Amino acid sequence: MLIDLHELLQEADGVRKYHVSYEKSCFKTKGMSCPVKRNTFCFSFQNQGKKHVSFQCDGIIVLEMPCDRCLEPVEQTINIDYFKDLDFNKTPEEKIAELDEEIYLDGTIFDSEVFIENEVLVNLPMKVLCSPDCKGICNRCGANLNLGSCKCNNAELDPRMSKILDVFHQFKEV
Repeated sequence: MLIDLHELLQEADGVRKYHVSYEKSCFKTKGMSCPVKRNTFCFSFQNQGKKHVSFQCDGIIVLEMPCDRCLEPVEQTINIDYFKDLDFNKTPEEKIAELDEEIYLDGTIFDSEVFIENEVLVNLPMKVLCSPDCKGICNRCGANLNLGSCKCNNAELDPRMSKILDVFHQFKEV
């Protein structure tokens, strides 16, 4: 949703509130695509005078992400609580020099979709687990070990003994 702040800048002590939803059904990053289950955001803009607008965003988004160990889908809730003062007096060069690039702001047009995507990317968890004691998947057959053990031979052999194992396999009866 695009929000035009031009009228707000004309009002002294003006306040605007917007209830916004993330419009895409899937949140995509470079490495994965996560379905969006629920989301709700409240944006509040207040004119502080002298071309300064403070804005606050409160909201949640629930993404369905794969567990990092067993790949089962897990609902992950991301809370966004953000507050910032927007200074419309700064030139783009000044913003870059201060490392204050606001890619969600084009002139007086605020793009809530871009803002939400950036905040979700920053707040994505480093590791997603279906449970703290998730056993993961078998590295040989791919079976989910949370559902039960697989039939794979899990004997761990010392890698220094691999040549002896090769000799046994050569003389194995067929």
